[in-house]
Amino acid sequence: MLMRKLDRSGTATSLTGGIGTPGVNTSAGFPATSVIGAPLATTTLLQPTVPAIGTVPGIHLPVATQSADNGSPTEYLLLKNMFDPAVETDPDFELDIKDDVQEECSKFGAVNHIFVDKNTSGFVYLHFGSVAAAINAQRALHGRWFAGKMITATFMTAQQYKTKFRN
Repeated sequence: MLMRKLDRSGTATSLTGGIGTPGVNTSAGFPATSVIGAPLATTTLLQPTVPAIGTVPGIHLPVATQSADNGSPTEYLLLKNMFDPAVETDPDFELDIKDDVQEECSKFGAVNHIFVDKNTSGFVYLHFGSVAAAINAQRALHGRWFAGKMITATFMTAQQYKTKFRN
């Protein structure tokens, strides 16, 4: 539900329509199996490329990967790639994003602060009420697709967050 509202491209917001659930959206016209007949992998921890089988030697299929360095767990999380300010038409688009992120992230625990930085390439800063809530949100959101982009969710140190938000 969360990111479907935010998707202004007219396409599915993720493989399943939300950022919290893994899977494949077969309604988007993509087959539920790979071109070689094997089921598609739903894990996001894949090698950077998959060698092509039964095709021209040396040709590889690109596969999206996640960074293994998400920082040490803290109460502070930074979501990247949540939006592209260059394509936003509503001058207050960040308010919609903030409301939706609040709704989605409150599933993991208390959210003390959210800031949507509309002068970035899709940064949303979050301060959770506990480290456990932030860890659960990071696990659910990192690597999910939204509006054709992969979201990254990385932990920030308390010092980094407090430097950015002094109040």
